[in-house]
Amino acid sequence: MNNEMTQGIELMFTGMGIVFLFLIMLIGAVKLMAYCVAEFFPEATTTIPQPVARSPQPSANSTPPNTVAAISAAVHQHRTKT
Repeated sequence: MNNEMTQGIELMFTGMGIVFLFLIMLIGAVKLMAYCVAEFFPEATTTIPQPVARSPQPSANSTPPNTVAAISAAVHQHRTKT
């Protein structure tokens, strides 16, 4: 039993070490890519396009204001009754 426990712990630390090394290499690769992009394409990092704000356009099938007012009044009356 002791030998199996020792092998299990060794396997656990080996797996954790491999994952740790992989994550360290991944962080290094991402930092290297960020450096390369900033070095070789400086215009890509300095100009970030801003989203354009649009006003909502009324659709052709929009509900008339009278209908909206009637529905609102009916909902209000229903909520105050109960």
